[in-house]
Amino acid sequence: MSLRLVAEQAGLDVLAAPRGLDVEVGAPAILDPSAGAVVLAVGVDTPSARADLLRALGAAGAAAAVFRPPVEPGTLTEAERAGVALLTADHTLSWGRLHTSLQAASDLGPHEPLDDLFQLADTVAATVGGATTIEDPHGRVLAYSNLGHPTDPPRRQVILERRVPGEWVRNLRDAGVFHRLWRSEEVVKVTVFDAPGYRPRLAVAVRAGGEPLGSVWVVEGEQPLGVEAERALRSAADLVALDLLSSRAVTHARRRGDAALLAVLDGRAASLLTREALGIAPVGEMTVIAFAPESPGMDGSAEEVAAARRVADFVTLTAAAYHRRVACSASGGRAYALVGDVDLARELAGKVVDRATATLRLAVRAGIGAAVSDLAGVVASRREADQVLDLLAGGTGPAVAGIDDVRARVTIEGLRDLLREHPEFHGLREGGLTALAAQDAEKGTSWVATVRAYLDAFGDVTVAADRVGVHPNTFRYRLKRINEVFGLDLSDPDERLVVTLQLRLT
Repeated sequence: MSLRLVAEQAGLDVLAAPRGLDVEVGAPAILDPSAGAVVLAVGVDTPSARADLLRALGAAGAAAAVFRPPVEPGTLTEAERAGVALLTADHTLSWGRLHTSLQAASDLGPHEPLDDLFQLADTVAATVGGATTIEDPHGRVLAYSNLGHPTDPPRRQVILERRVPGEWVRNLRDAGVFHRLWRSEEVVKVTVFDAPGYRPRLAVAVRAGGEPLGSVWVVEGEQPLGVEAERALRSAADLVALDLLSSRAVTHARRRGDAALLAVLDGRAASLLTREALGIAPVGEMTVIAFAPESPGMDGSAEEVAAARRVADFVTLTAAAYHRRVACSASGGRAYALVGDVDLARELAGKVVDRATATLRLAVRAGIGAAVSDLAGVVASRREADQVLDLLAGGTGPAVAGIDDVRARVTIEGLRDLLREHPEFHGLREGGLTALAAQDAEKGTSWVATVRAYLDAFGDVTVAADRVGVHPNTFRYRLKRINEVFGLDLSDPDERLVVTLQLRLT
């Protein structure tokens, strides 16, 4: 089984893979440097101890080592030298459970999980020949089939309540069904119950590496569930185990992936993570897309956060349609996507915005930051994406824009923010233009309009005069008086620059 599949099914992050992700690996081992092994570095927490272990694993031909984060840059370097892949496991995943997941992945082999457990329940029902439910170890219904097989009142009650009712739990326990189910690898026949309309059923425990993950129950239909059905259900239990493990791994990976992406976006972990660890293309430029959901019904931070999470999920699904992987997360009321294919970014943003209204019932706007070549530059790309969104949000303009589309406006807004943050800077609040504005307010003159028209017309007096509705000679006289009375010389390039900024910013 390849290192790639083992890492995906066990929910591990890949920090280094000197021999690639397609190298074949064997069973997991705890501090046992054997050829091809994935070694769990239990209790190996110091840089020197990790370096010693990696050297020993490299000499023995081990495939990979699994450490707890954080992992020091020196450890990454040592892994590269030793030719040993370096994986990390989240602190929420115990070593025992991790060993179980790795052992199950090794025992059961490669597996492509189905889209969801309900699809898997339909597959089991079609294969075994009866209405199927998949339950967790506590009797909660995780999924059920819907192929029209005959059923009975107990199953309908289980599905309605989404768990096995207490009275049925007691009946099953008293009949010894649970004892046989959880203490055996075999299919259990549940044939006799004193209940109207009850149909016999088969049940099998779902395990991975000895750990109980749940159970599968199949109700007998028009045809008896014989030996072939039992054999098919026994095989199906392995598929269910892998899907349950994959679902668990996706949950852990998503939590870690969210945290890792946000750390990169905030500039806290760019030097400690790889592009592969974020799930994006290993080479080429990348960019950040920021999405802002907008809805009249959202009137608080909780609604905004939930909406942003939905948008992030929707971006992932939309990217999958292009057979592209993007790193997505949500922070506050916005969703962020790190896209490793710059050419895809605008098209992806457009598709998400176009489809969000119908699919999510949300209006969404998207801002795209500049392309960058490494993770250290992602912070700047995210900042630009946010700045673009700040311009677009709540407006009537385009729903999607990139930083190059609105860079001038973003620059103006940035200068305006600086003025607000630094009120002590008076250079753009005082001077001749301020006196002109005061005169206009006091006497109803149009000195500021004259200056604005002149600058907007690039100094073309004929065009500027037409804009304010006066003769060109009158306009020239006004410019002369502005210079004489207010000391504003628009023939000076520096003066023109400052006045233009004053008109835009204040």
